[in-house]
Amino acid sequence: MYESMAYRNIGPFRGGRSTTVTGIPDDIFTYYMGATGGGVWKTTDGGTTWNNISDGFFNTTGIGDITVAPSDPNIIYVGTGESPVRGVKTSHGDGLYKSTDAGKTWKHMGLEKTRHISDVYVHPTNPNKVYVAAQGNPWGPNPERGVYLSENGGNTWEKILFVNENSGIVDMTVDASNPDIMMVASWDFHRKPWIVHSGGPGSRIYKTTDGGKNWKEITKGLPELKGKMGVAISPANPNIVYIAIDALGNKAGVYRSEDGGESFKQTTNDAGTYARSWYYMHIIADPNDEDEVWVMNSSAMKYVDSGKTFEGYPWSHVDHHDLWINPNNSEIMINANDGGASVTYNGGKTWSTLYNQPTGQFYRVITDNGYPYRVYSGQQDNSTIAIDSRVMDDGIGEMHWDVMRAGESSTVAVDPNNPRYVYSTYFASNFVEWDRDIDNTRMIMPYPTRVTGEQPKNLKYRANWNGPVIVSPHDPSVIYYGSQYVMKSTDRGVTWKVMSDDLTRNDKEHQGKGGEPISNEQITAESYNNLFNIEESPLVEGVIWVGSDDGLVHLTRDGGETWTNVTPKGLKESIINVVEPSPHDPATAYIAVTGYKLNDFTPYIFKTNDYGATWEKIVTGIPGDTFARTVREDPDRRGLLYAGTETGVFVSFNDGGNWLPLQNNLPEVPITDLRVQRKDLVVATQGRALWILDDLTPLHQISESVAQADSYLYDPRDVYTELSVAYSTDGGYGKNPPPGLQIHYLLNKEVPKETTMSLEIMDKDGVVVHSESTNTTPVDCDTLVKPQLKKQVGTHRYQWNMKIGRFDCLTELYTTNRDLTAYNAPPGAYTVRLTVGDKVHSQDFNIDIDPRLKNSIPNVEEAYEERDAISKTIYQGATEMAKGVRDVRMVQEQLHLILKMTTDETLKQEGKELDTLIETWIEAILQKEMRTFQSNYMFEARLLIKFKDFLNSIDKGNLPMTPGVRDVSKDYLEQWAALKAQLSDIKQKEVPQLNARLQQEGLPQLYWPKP
Repeated sequence: MYESMAYRNIGPFRGGRSTTVTGIPDDIFTYYMGATGGGVWKTTDGGTTWNNISDGFFNTTGIGDITVAPSDPNIIYVGTGESPVRGVKTSHGDGLYKSTDAGKTWKHMGLEKTRHISDVYVHPTNPNKVYVAAQGNPWGPNPERGVYLSENGGNTWEKILFVNENSGIVDMTVDASNPDIMMVASWDFHRKPWIVHSGGPGSRIYKTTDGGKNWKEITKGLPELKGKMGVAISPANPNIVYIAIDALGNKAGVYRSEDGGESFKQTTNDAGTYARSWYYMHIIADPNDEDEVWVMNSSAMKYVDSGKTFEGYPWSHVDHHDLWINPNNSEIMINANDGGASVTYNGGKTWSTLYNQPTGQFYRVITDNGYPYRVYSGQQDNSTIAIDSRVMDDGIGEMHWDVMRAGESSTVAVDPNNPRYVYSTYFASNFVEWDRDIDNTRMIMPYPTRVTGEQPKNLKYRANWNGPVIVSPHDPSVIYYGSQYVMKSTDRGVTWKVMSDDLTRNDKEHQGKGGEPISNEQITAESYNNLFNIEESPLVEGVIWVGSDDGLVHLTRDGGETWTNVTPKGLKESIINVVEPSPHDPATAYIAVTGYKLNDFTPYIFKTNDYGATWEKIVTGIPGDTFARTVREDPDRRGLLYAGTETGVFVSFNDGGNWLPLQNNLPEVPITDLRVQRKDLVVATQGRALWILDDLTPLHQISESVAQADSYLYDPRDVYTELSVAYSTDGGYGKNPPPGLQIHYLLNKEVPKETTMSLEIMDKDGVVVHSESTNTTPVDCDTLVKPQLKKQVGTHRYQWNMKIGRFDCLTELYTTNRDLTAYNAPPGAYTVRLTVGDKVHSQDFNIDIDPRLKNSIPNVEEAYEERDAISKTIYQGATEMAKGVRDVRMVQEQLHLILKMTTDETLKQEGKELDTLIETWIEAILQKEMRTFQSNYMFEARLLIKFKDFLNSIDKGNLPMTPGVRDVSKDYLEQWAALKAQLSDIKQKEVPQLNARLQQEGLPQLYWPKP
C-alpha cells in the first residue's frame, strides 16, 4: 500500500571506509571496491565513476574481500564482513557470493556463520577451486573460523585449517608460480565494549605446500607472542616472504624470509608499521620487484630496500587497508582506505577522486527547521556536515554542504529555528561549538584534560565515542551533555552544572586499558560506562530521558532535581542506542537497544506509556537476527513508528504491535538513525550516506478500510510554489525530491483494460486545469507526454508539475523546447479527482507560497495574483495565435489543391496573392527556421515563441511583476491585437472574396475550420 514511495540519496558523495579492492591485469580501467556496509562497487573508467553492483542480491553489505578469477574475469567471488573490525561502524557478513557475469547477477554460496571473511583466493587456472579465509565473529567464540576449500565453485565447502574458536584467519597469500604453496596468518582476537583483545597463542603463521592438505606452523625467527599479522609471498620471487607483525617492544615490525617462508629476520621496528595494529597490518609485495613491499597503516608505506626504509607518497585519504598492484605494470594500482577507493596510473603520484562514492558511514542524524531543512550528521573517518535536503541546482553536491569542524563520531545538536551555533561531541571527549556565521570553532569541554591514552576510571568525566548532546526543545539557551553524568549549560558551554549522579553501572573493571595483551587502545571507542543518549520531551519541559552505553535508562520529571532508574526489568547489559520521547504523550517513550557488542544480535525495541514504570517489548515482524539501532514516532500520526535495523527500515502502524518492511528502493544497508521532518523520513546509513523518504502522507492514511477498498486516492501533501534559477551548471550527484505535486493512489484490484481511468486537477472554482485519461489515442505532441496513469494492482505515484495549460504542438515550438506546459498554477486551494470507472475519489490540497519568498518579496500574495492575470492573458493570446496558424494552414492546403484544378490564370494569381498574404501573417507569428534549440541563438523568434518565452521568464519565483514586465505584456498583446485583426480580415474578407470567384468557376470553396 506504499510501494509508490521512493527514497532518494542526498549524499554526500564523499567516499566512506573501504577495506578491499581489486583489478583486472589486462583491463586497466576496470576495478572493484568493497565498502564497509555499502556493498560492492565497480568502475570501468579508472575511478571516474562508480556503480553499485550488489544491490538486490546481497543480504549483508559489509564487504571483506573481492577476488576476480585469474582465468575468467567474469567470475568474481566476494567474501562479506570486513576484516579490520572496529568497535563501532563494523557490520557482519553472511558468507560468500559469486558472480559469473562480471557482477551483473550474484548467487549466495554459503558460509553464512563465518560472519567476517578476510581473504578469498581463486586458483589461477581453475575458477572452481576457491579458498576462503574466515576470520569469524569478533564478539564471541565462533567454531566456523578457519580456511575453507571448495573444488566446485562454492557449492560445497571443506574446512582445511582450524586454529581455535577464538582465532580466525586474517590474511592469506599464495605463491604466484605454484598455487599449492600458501601461507596464512591467524589472529587471536575478540572485542568487548570496553576492550579489544588482539594477540595471543592463537596468532600464528601457517604454511602448506600441498594446497592445504597439510599445514605446519612457522615460528623460526618470529616473536613468541604475536598479535595481528599480514603476510605476503613476493610474486617476483616466491623465496621472498614478508610479514608485518604486532608484538611486544622491539620485536614488532616487518620481517623478511629468503627461504620461502621457512625462517624470518626482522628488517624494521618502525612503529608506523604496527601502530594500532588491530585496524591495519596488511602487507603487499610488489609483483615485479622482490625488494619492494607496501605496509598498510594510517599511512601506506612503500619499503624499497627489502623492508628496511620506506618512501612516503601523497594519498587520497588516511587509514589504508588494501592495495592491488597490476602485475603487468606496478605503476598502476588501486588503494582502499577510510575514504573509499582511488586509482593511480603513475605509481601513486596522483589518485582518482573519492568525491564520487556515496559510501559514507554516518552516525546520529538531526535536522533544522529551515526551508529547505538541512541534515546534520557525522561521517566516520571524515568530518561532520550539514547538507541541504534539496537544492535549486540539478543535484546536491559539495557546494551544498558545510563542514562543521567536528570529527568523525559526532553527535550534533542545534537550535532548529536558529542553527547558527552547532554543538558537536566526537571521539576522545572532544566537544565543540561551531559558529556558522563566522566559521569559528570553540572548545567547550567541561573539563578539558587529555583523554587519549588515559584509562577511563582515572578521568573526572568519562565519555563515549559518541557522547550525547542536545539543545532543549523548550529553551534554546539550554544545552544538555552526557559523560557519566547529565550536565547542563545555559551560556553556550562556558560553564557546566552536573545535574545527576553517575547514571551508569560504573564497573571499574570495565574502565581500564582498552587493549590487550600487546597494544593498548585508548581513544574512547573502548570507553565504557557512559551516557549514550539524552532526549527531552518535546511536550513537557524538564521531562528528560537518559540511556547509557551499558544498558540503563533513567528519567527525571523535574528538570534533574530527582532521577529514577526506569530500565526495563530483566534487560541485559547492552547499549541504549536511542530513547525516543513521544511527540504525542509525555508519558510515552520508546527505546532501541543493541546488544551486538556482547554477542547478542537480536532486536530489542521497548515502549512505555507510564513514564517507564512498565515496558513492553515490540519487535514482532522484525527478523530475529537483525538488531535494531533506532526507533522514531511520527509526529503527525500517533503510533506510527519507524525502526532502523542492521539490514533496513521497518514501519509499524499499530504502535509496535507488528512491523512491516519499509525498504522500497532503499539499498540493503545498516541503518544508524532516523528522523521525521516535515513529513519526510531522514535516514542515516552505515555505508550508503544519507537518504530521505519524501512525503510520508500515504503512511498517515493507511487503515484497514483503505486496505479493503478496490481503489483509494491518498490525500496529497500540500506543496509550495517554486523558486527560480536563472542559470546554473553547478550541482552534484545527490538527488533532489521529485518536483511538483505528488499524488499517490492505490489499486487493490486490477482495472480492466476497457475501463476508463482519469485524473483531474481543479482550481477553487472547479475549473479543470490539468487532466489525463486512459483509453484515448495520443496524437501529435501528445506522444511527447509520458502517460502516468497505471491500472495494475499496487500503489502508484502521479506527478503534476503545477503548470496550467499547454501550448499547441506546432513544429516551430516543440523542436526548440519540448516542454509545452504554459504557466504556473497560482497559490491557492485545489482538488484532485481520480475516476476509476464509475468510482470517483477526490482530495483537497493547497499550493502554498514558499516561506522564503514571503520573507523576500513584499506583498507577495498580490504579486502572485497579478502574475496569474498576466499569464492567463498571454496564454489566451498564444492559444488564439496557434489556432489561427492551424486554421490558415488548413486553408492553405485547400488553396494549393484547388489551384491545381484550374487553368484560369487570373484565378491562380488571386489565389497566390491570398497564399502570400497568409504566409506573411504566419511569418509574423512563427519563425520557420526554428528546427533545434540552437536555432534560438540564430534566428528571430517571432511572436508566438516570444509569448512562450515570456511566460517562462516570469515563472516560479520571478516576482513581483515589474513595470518592464507589464510593458512587455502590454506591447505583446498590442502586437497580437494587430495580427488578430489581420487574421479576422483574412477570414471575413479575403477568403470570402476568393470563395465567390471559386463559386463562379464551379470549383470547391475554401472551408474555414470551426472554432
